[in-house]
Amino acid sequence: MKFTQKLTMSILLLLCTVLSLGGAWTIEQNLHNALRRAEQECTVVHQKERFEMETLLCEQNVENMIQAAATAEIYCSRIQSSIGAANTAFALIMGDGTSVYSYMPQSIRFIQQMEVIQIGTGGLLYENNRGRWHILLASPLQGQVENLWLVNAYDITDLYAERDRQLKQFFWLECIVMLLAGAAAWALARFLTRPLRELEAAAGEIAEGHYNQRVKVTGRDEIALVGHNFNAMADAVEQNMTALENEAQRQKRFVQALTHELKTPMTAMLGYSDLLRLGEQPPERRQQAANFIYHETARLEKLSRQMMRLFGLQQETVALVPVKASAVFADVRRSLPQNFPVKLEIQSEPSAVVLADRLLLADLLLNLVRNGANANPKDGKVLLCCKKCESGWELSVSDTGKGIAPADIEKLTEPFYMVDKSRARQNGGSGMGLCLCDAIAKLHHTQLKFDSTLGEGTTVRLVLQEESFHETET
Repeated sequence: MKFTQKLTMSILLLLCTVLSLGGAWTIEQNLHNALRRAEQECTVVHQKERFEMETLLCEQNVENMIQAAATAEIYCSRIQSSIGAANTAFALIMGDGTSVYSYMPQSIRFIQQMEVIQIGTGGLLYENNRGRWHILLASPLQGQVENLWLVNAYDITDLYAERDRQLKQFFWLECIVMLLAGAAAWALARFLTRPLRELEAAAGEIAEGHYNQRVKVTGRDEIALVGHNFNAMADAVEQNMTALENEAQRQKRFVQALTHELKTPMTAMLGYSDLLRLGEQPPERRQQAANFIYHETARLEKLSRQMMRLFGLQQETVALVPVKASAVFADVRRSLPQNFPVKLEIQSEPSAVVLADRLLLADLLLNLVRNGANANPKDGKVLLCCKKCESGWELSVSDTGKGIAPADIEKLTEPFYMVDKSRARQNGGSGMGLCLCDAIAKLHHTQLKFDSTLGEGTTVRLVLQEESFHETET
């Protein structure tokens, strides 16, 4: 059963219970009040009839039961002439149980008449006989005949008939109310559960892979809060799935690039090796084959070392300590060969101290400087700079080379990715340099930012945390 149906049934059950209990209580209270009024009226009438019977007994000078019976016959004729035979119901009974005269309906048994005498003066007895309800009243008569009782029966069946009529009327009224309330409750439940149905539909769409589905949230109630949380969860799922898809694509490109990097030299090495196996070759050709095999093997060995280093950096954590930026820049300058094709220009404030691993940071900057030199800067210089910024110290490497296309910038840090593969291979590059730089930057809790314009040059920036210096640098 759906929640809408459960909510509707709950509302109807509650409404039915309240109406039934309230209606039954009200009708019973009406009957109770009507019975109290009937009791008072019947008591007054009974006392009047007792007085009239006592007066008649005195007038007739009744001394025994036979005379009392005859007098009762006279009294019965008088009552029938005034109120009618249908409304006349009385009996004269001795206290010992002897019936003197009876004008009672057959439905009222003698034992019931004796019960009301045993109750005493003013006693009431309700009796239901064959669907007819009566109030029985008994009082002793004053006269020469001792222990003579007058018993009256008053029909109150109309009061119970009215109670039954009200119950029937209320039943049909309740049915109509329940039908109308059911329709209103269904509409209200549909309205209240509409956000839940939207959540269900959106969840189904997400389960089928449509991660951009969201729900419209209105209001500030609990359901609206669930909607906000659902949208937040959907955002997180979509971001995670996008990240997984991007990672899968990067891994696919990595495998493709690695396969290509290995296949080309391995194929050539296999060809030259097979040439040497065929037999004695001319010295020049043999030397050429040996040189190619040696250089390609050395390149593959270098590639494997870079990959091992990359994997090691991804799993490694380093201790960052205060380091002077000028000392790191000096390490970079010392690592450059004497025949470096461009001039390295350094701009750094002497007071700049950053949290870093000195060797790794120097290696990162050295790779960036070499990339700047390979870009053939028009002014023949690569600028290594350190300047203050809001969150610490900004280190940058700039060149005035050929620049990088915007489409290539986001892929620069992927393994084996090279903007100009032919030039990179001529310079001994493998496409692992910027990937290693990115891994080192992450160890320093920062990232590389590339600003480049085709034909004008490239600037690579990273921001390191500022720190006071407490060591002596060498």
